[in-house]
Amino acid sequence: MYATPVSPKFHCRTNPVNFQGSKCRKDETFDDTQIASEFEEGKEPHKSSSKKISSSLAAGLALSAAVLGGAVMYKHNGWRIDSLESQLSEASKKYETLNKMNEGLKSSLEAVEKKVKDLTTDNETLQGINKNLKAEIEKTKDKFNDIFEGDLAPKDVRDKILNDLKAKIDNGELTYDITNPPVTGKGGTKVYDDAVPLPSHVGTTNRAGMRGLDIPEISSDGRFDFQLPMSDEVKITHMPSAEFKPVQNQMTNISESYADSVRWDNNKIARDVMQNFFDGHGQTLDGVKLHFEPAGNGRFKVRIEGKSTYTPDKAVYIGESTKRDNLKAAGNYGEGLKMSVLKLLRDGGADNVKIASDNWNLTYRLADGNLSDKRVLSYSLDKTDKYNGNYIEFETSDMDLLETLKKTINRFYHSNNKHFKCPDFENELMSIKLLPKGEKGGIYLAGQRFEFDNDYDGLNDIVINIKEKLPKEVLDPSRDRTTLNTSDLENIAQWAATDSRMTNDDKVKLLKSLEDYWDAKNFSETTPLDAFVDRFLLYTNRFGSKELHIKFPEKYVAYSLASDDVVYNLRQNGYKVCKDRFSVLGMQTIKELIGDARDHKAVIPNDVEKKKILILKEAINKLSPSLKDKHFTADELNTNIYMFDRTSAKDSKMYSACNAEAIVDNGVSKGFWIDKTYLNQANFSYALETALHELSHKAGGDESAEFSYMLTNVNKDAINQLINDIKTRNELQALNTLWMNLS
Repeated sequence: MYATPVSPKFHCRTNPVNFQGSKCRKDETFDDTQIASEFEEGKEPHKSSSKKISSSLAAGLALSAAVLGGAVMYKHNGWRIDSLESQLSEASKKYETLNKMNEGLKSSLEAVEKKVKDLTTDNETLQGINKNLKAEIEKTKDKFNDIFEGDLAPKDVRDKILNDLKAKIDNGELTYDITNPPVTGKGGTKVYDDAVPLPSHVGTTNRAGMRGLDIPEISSDGRFDFQLPMSDEVKITHMPSAEFKPVQNQMTNISESYADSVRWDNNKIARDVMQNFFDGHGQTLDGVKLHFEPAGNGRFKVRIEGKSTYTPDKAVYIGESTKRDNLKAAGNYGEGLKMSVLKLLRDGGADNVKIASDNWNLTYRLADGNLSDKRVLSYSLDKTDKYNGNYIEFETSDMDLLETLKKTINRFYHSNNKHFKCPDFENELMSIKLLPKGEKGGIYLAGQRFEFDNDYDGLNDIVINIKEKLPKEVLDPSRDRTTLNTSDLENIAQWAATDSRMTNDDKVKLLKSLEDYWDAKNFSETTPLDAFVDRFLLYTNRFGSKELHIKFPEKYVAYSLASDDVVYNLRQNGYKVCKDRFSVLGMQTIKELIGDARDHKAVIPNDVEKKKILILKEAINKLSPSLKDKHFTADELNTNIYMFDRTSAKDSKMYSACNAEAIVDNGVSKGFWIDKTYLNQANFSYALETALHELSHKAGGDESAEFSYMLTNVNKDAINQLINDIKTRNELQALNTLWMNLS
């Protein structure tokens, strides 16, 4: 049974021969959407997907059971049976779909198991071949040794052959550069007809008129007055007035200790207070007013005003929000405002928090609960004269909270936030703006800056603005909306690369805007933006999108396995060495540019070593009648032999047990390396067998059947020539004598 051949540049020759099994690909994880996509495309899903489907089936069954068992929801004025029937129908359909997928997966897994079984059989067969080959190699060595140590020709004939060959070896020269092995693996870069030129520059003039805000300092006594300028970007939200009954001291079910369930500091309190004004003005803080003033006894009165109006239920009920279905709004479930109020009352020193809009005002306090000794959040709701806008008002003794509220102005989009001025890339989904090195940037989601690595200024040198709420499978920041990290940034890159609204033209411009992060780097040197670019490249040509190919400048090269000195030399010669995944987009690789980097440091042979190399070359030449054309070309038999030292600092880590290594270029033998110690210590028969072994690697690696068969036939034909051709036998016996005399 033939195994799949492999053709590495070098094949290590050790004594004894070692054979290694194949390596398995690392598992990948797939979500249900990906599995369904794979079934639709007729692809064979990965085994690990079975767990995903099983969990999805369980979720579907659980939902069905909950609905059938009476798990209904009370909403507004009655039981919504029609909604439940719809949910049940949807759950049933999902169950049927997943069940079909599971059946298909079982069938696919059976096919995979058969392939694994067949592969195991093939592997066992190959192991048998290699075991037999190992035995054949030992027999060949013994056979060569017997032939070379046999009786020589009559003395006069023997002396002439020996003297002629000695003179030839003594006067011989290596006709190739012993220090400069041939380049292998070099090939031209594939040219794509649909490749688009890389633009020389990208950038926009969007919002070029932004001037930035001149925000005053808070005075020493806590006084501060500032209103953001109005702009035509403001889109005020006005909700119709609602009828309601005033209530006093109404207890909620939110206990004081609920504040411990979220990790909120002043940054998050300020964020959620300001977020409601941001969303009420159409995703800008333009027109919002902040007023702080001293209130005596080390306390400060805070009032923040906006121009939108909304109904009191939005300030009372968790789960009620005007923003849930608005992808551009930062809020979602109306919980942030209530949590901010709770934190202000418990930790911010506020006795009460007043919220007002339209024809109502609402005052929150902490009051003793009826069911336990713990305080709970309570409110009083009153009717007021019509007020065209809304505000929040409270007192605090926390000066840091005032400073944080002021800083939070520039943590949201407004028409003078310079983070949004002239981005380098922008489309309907996102924008990217490069900043001077060391300047603090950030990630904005739906216009609101998020912490990165626990810091609102934690992302240097760049501003990334995602213009809408991301799908939960991409980013689910939860109620806390806690800090983002590099993993979240990678998920955002994957979303951007696969969203159908991101055209290939957009992708090219986005990548160009991030060119500062193209360089191939050591792992310890990479930044979060390097991870972003890596993930974007990984997913750019996946999931059915039209493949993107780019025509890169001549001196752009994608990293492929190469030594540090090769990379350094390329950069010194003006090449930009980029991340390896750029090769998928059409960038030439280091290997395509210069071929395989040399693995060994060439050692210059001394006089004895040079003569031994010449003896090996002469021996191969004497065997050419049985090997030429049938197994090797004339150029391959006129082989180049290079010497390395496996004990050297460069080679000892990886090649300490390596006697020789083939140099193969696209199925053509270009010679081989031989270790200095092995060359000096091995007898002639072993060295010659090693030479034939390395030349035969043109057919494949040690683990391939093709190589096994070729080496067996090469050895067989060489031995037959030695047995049947007296002249060749005498010549190689003479070469053996010369070799022993040198040793």
